[in-house]
Amino acid sequence: MCSKERSSKNFFVEQEPALCQAILFSEFVIREKGSDKLSIINSFNRLFSPQFPFLTPPFFLSLLLTHLRGKIASLDLTARVEDPSSGHVLASSSGKIGFPEDRPPFDEREIHDIVIPISPFLVFQQGNYSVVVLVNNEKVGERMLPVLPFPSGQGMPPSVKPFFPPSSP
Repeated sequence: MCSKERSSKNFFVEQEPALCQAILFSEFVIREKGSDKLSIINSFNRLFSPQFPFLTPPFFLSLLLTHLRGKIASLDLTARVEDPSSGHVLASSSGKIGFPEDRPPFDEREIHDIVIPISPFLVFQQGNYSVVVLVNNEKVGERMLPVLPFPSGQGMPPSVKPFFPPSSP
């Protein structure tokens, strides 16, 4: 849904919603003080589990948002991990970003990086899960997060630790 803003000719024009150009998954993110640069550490495209159910490790979403324009007092951001087969929300993280009144208007060509933490959540079976990003309650981006069994016959990497003890017979 587009919002309306008043133009200089005193009529309303439709404002396109924000766009999410990228959703990156990583174990850690560091924002450098001064330069405001992001260091995205141990990025990944899928999660592997030694068994199911599986408690995911905490991770971060790094978002690249664009198409914000004009004076904006605040943005409500939400990221959800959903099971697309049922619509159930497995994890959700939200927050509000406020902007100072004296901030210059946003230029729609600017790209803004926003980092959102995702807490551990329980996955009962392997599958493709959907990560959905909302800005001001409008869907602006979506990306799949495959959760797969760890390939058999290969040693488990040291960074992968089961979050549940093996089930007893």
